[in-house]
Amino acid sequence: MHTPDRYPPEPLAQPTELLPIVQAPPRPRMGGRGPAIIGIALLTASLVIFVGVLVALKIVPNPLGPDAPPIPVATATPSGPPRTARFAQPGDCVANQGTEQDPELVLTECAPGALEVLARFDATSDTGACADVKDYRYHYFFDSELEGLDFVLCMGERP
Repeated sequence: MHTPDRYPPEPLAQPTELLPIVQAPPRPRMGGRGPAIIGIALLTASLVIFVGVLVALKIVPNPLGPDAPPIPVATATPSGPPRTARFAQPGDCVANQGTEQDPELVLTECAPGALEVLARFDATSDTGACADVKDYRYHYFFDSELEGLDFVLCMGERP
């Protein structure tokens, strides 16, 4: 007796052919210096054309034309001593153009009643240095972040 199989017979495996996988070739990339050089060249050309249009419309004078104004030549002439108290020395006179809380001393002509610098102490902001100066009544100090730039002026009224 033959008993029928409950399961259908398995199909026989058929040999399959392995085909090679074909991929599309990689597409060329724009990279490197080429695009940068092209961009810079286009920008430069645009600027030259823009300036050319401005010159043609006479908005900007032609810097290469014969009617271009000459470049002025300035000669340096000394305008006198520096005007701030930073450069005041004994014998100089100063005037306060600021306030008492925020003084701004500038050099001025020495006239009766002007503040005359009696002594100058560099590299300090200690106004106690003025205590031994004859005829001292007023002081001014400059306190910088760099200690070598500090100074104190001891002053008195000019008769």
